[in-house]
Amino acid sequence: MIYTKPITDDQGQGIFEFARPGTIIYTNLGTNRNVTGAFSCALGSVEAAISPELIINTYHLRARDELVNRAFKEFGTEHVPFKRFASNAAYYYLMVIGFFLFETFKQDMDSPVIPVTWYPTTFRRRCLDIAGKIVRSAGRTVLKITATAESNLQFQELWKRSVAIPPIGCCPG
Repeated sequence: MIYTKPITDDQGQGIFEFARPGTIIYTNLGTNRNVTGAFSCALGSVEAAISPELIINTYHLRARDELVNRAFKEFGTEHVPFKRFASNAAYYYLMVIGFFLFETFKQDMDSPVIPVTWYPTTFRRRCLDIAGKIVRSAGRTVLKITATAESNLQFQELWKRSVAIPPIGCCPG
């Protein structure tokens, strides 16, 4: 068992002694030799595998995987729109592919304008909900947006990043 009590909050602000919430972390690391051996192989030593610092850091990251489910629900819908299973399955798979493309786009464009930590709603509000006009003239198609939107979104930088992404090579083998 490990007893923890924070000194500061997430923003670095100090917390008064009477307002600090205490947390007890209960773990069975170190009791099962097979599990401890697997951790020690990955981390290099048994001491590193069952160190209080590693256990506390892992505890702080415990709900990180649920954030993906939240982002996926925000990307699409929680309810499927059709009455038949096959249609709903196709809709769901297309939503999964779209979400994967959205996440890879954020990874590729990781910049101050589009950080990886944005949820789909934030991306939609900041990048897609802008006024624009598509104009065709002289055989060219041009998207016209206001100068403010162009400077806030840094379209030139995003365009350079999108063009500079190396193509995915073939898998060896």
